[in-house]
Amino acid sequence: MAKRRIVLIGYRGSGKSSVGMALSRLTGQNFLDTDKLIEEAAGKKIPQIFEAEGEAGFRELEQHVIARIPSGAGIVSTGGGAVIHLDNVRLLRMNSIIVFLNSSPEVIYKRIHKTNRPSLTGLSPRDEIKQVLNERMPLYRSAADIVIDTSTTTSEEAASLILNILKNGIFNKEKRIGLLSSVMKTDIPQGEKMLLKKLSGVHDIFLYGILGYPCMHSKSPVIYNRLFADYAMPAHYTWFEHKNPKEFFASLPGTGVRGLSVTIPHKETVIPFLDEVKHDAQSIGAVNTVLIQDDRKFGFNTDWKGIYRPLEGAEGDVAVILGAGGAAAAAVYAVSMRGFTPVILNRTPDRAKNLARKTGSETGAINDIGKYRPDLLINATPVGMGSDPNTPVPISSLKPGMKVFDLVYTPRDTPLLQAALAAGCFVIPGTEMFIHQLAEQFRILTGIDTPVLRIREMLA
Repeated sequence: MAKRRIVLIGYRGSGKSSVGMALSRLTGQNFLDTDKLIEEAAGKKIPQIFEAEGEAGFRELEQHVIARIPSGAGIVSTGGGAVIHLDNVRLLRMNSIIVFLNSSPEVIYKRIHKTNRPSLTGLSPRDEIKQVLNERMPLYRSAADIVIDTSTTTSEEAASLILNILKNGIFNKEKRIGLLSSVMKTDIPQGEKMLLKKLSGVHDIFLYGILGYPCMHSKSPVIYNRLFADYAMPAHYTWFEHKNPKEFFASLPGTGVRGLSVTIPHKETVIPFLDEVKHDAQSIGAVNTVLIQDDRKFGFNTDWKGIYRPLEGAEGDVAVILGAGGAAAAAVYAVSMRGFTPVILNRTPDRAKNLARKTGSETGAINDIGKYRPDLLINATPVGMGSDPNTPVPISSLKPGMKVFDLVYTPRDTPLLQAALAAGCFVIPGTEMFIHQLAEQFRILTGIDTPVLRIREMLA
């Protein structure tokens, strides 16, 4: 196992300090407790810091302390709220394995109710634990590589469990080999096949990938693997081209797969196989991001944010969405959030009506575009992808001043965008959607808020 820091995160009272000291005794590595480092830096106990400077002052000190922690091997215990600031997560993830120590709210209450830490919410101690733990849980999950339940374990037992996982591997070797062998039978690049063969025997590298059929057009593997290198993360991202999402998810337990991007045609069909789907993904009816923790699968939709953010400042009344699949559903959600009235046009009107029933949108056939005179046109179909020379609407329907957003991003200058520019339209390439949704997806899957400019630079 490569020498990496072990960073412990979790709510106050989950055992981070005691487990950290136990890990230090077992490994002989140095142990650092960020709360103690904060007290040393401030010359005050934490309750006094809160009293004098409030939570904001404490969090600022915490950021300074975390920024100064060496990135080499060692054991680091963090404060319960360290994950609130994503810059902390970025710094803590560098060359580290992050372990989330999780305990039930009742166990946490029994452990901390007699301490003198100030309230963060003004609620009763029990209610505060439940509320704050619920708010922070998505952050803990995103930041963590490993989850250990410390509700019933001693510090020594938890420490031994962590070391056993790290020593013997984060996955079952036979299951890992089985998964990667099936991946190597697909049309992935030869260099990727050689790398995956090597990773079959590397026991401390987490796997991520894009699930779709087809999905070899995706640029996500290149971007993710460069970002993993940027943050010295023990992870690799590949292509999971598979027809059947049910079979694919059944093959995952024990393989070390921690996160997935999901593309056509699986954004809707994966939902029945997930343990929890976030509210925006439920509203849209499509999932493009899956976070996996302890074999539990959490579904998200970042597509709508990839559409919403590039539309900042866009004005108008009517937005025509072409298509009726998962990307179209995300577009309807995004334009509605921007104040547009969405109209769904699709080659198969019945599919458009199915989507409209969820959103209350007007529908029609694609050739109906002329009667709606849209201010914004979004292509959420695959027309124009790759070498396809077609446009999803007649060129005559493109009018000067119209804003045209093509969600297809390979090629960058699609036939639709070329025609729109020639017609005097404002255009937004699908790379913008890809960049913004990937930044949000990377945050969900790793806890790191990577700069949009960095992703755009890698696509250039």
